Amino acid sequence: MTENRKIAIYLRLSIEDDVVDGKISTEQRESNSISNQRKMLLDYIRNDAELMGQEVAEFCDDGFSGTNMDRPGMQELLKQVKQSKISCILVKDMSRFARDYIELGDYLNQNFPFMGVRFIAVNDHYDSNRYKYGSAGMIDVGFKQIMHQYYSVSLSQKILCAHNQLAQKGKFHASYAF
Repeated sequence: MTENRKIAIYLRLSIEDDVVDGKISTEQRESNSISNQRKMLLDYIRNDAELMGQEVAEFCDDGFSGTNMDRPGMQELLKQVKQSKISCILVKDMSRFARDYIELGDYLNQNFPFMGVRFIAVNDHYDSNRYKYGSAGMIDVGFKQIMHQYYSVSLSQKILCAHNQLAQKGKFHASYAF
């Protein structure tokens, strides 16, 4: 890896999970999932001989969907990648980075290799260093990317259907009681 470049950890969660016993915690500044992702990624770095000891930069989008790249933490990460400040990006899994399989594929197969950026998705057991010519031909990587995108679409349809069924039955279906 190039000197003076940092390792980036990227953390993302779509919906905040800071509700405890039906009440929103005012003490908790970030969701439990974000804290868990941070711990997992930092542990991975500490246990990898190639990564340990390098400077780490954190980028976080708590409460943002992965279906588009218009997230503040993501934009700052990509800005630093373009400025050649980042040598490696670590995420919990590929869906944390992006749920659009075409856009994720572009980054994995074109953008990051061109810029010399290593990409690691810990839970997906993906490390771009293992794929000399990109991951485009790897069926398991492509399949996971499609499944992540399909999950977002499917979940949105299920939620809309549930809201419509409650409305048809005359039941309350908003986030907060009136």
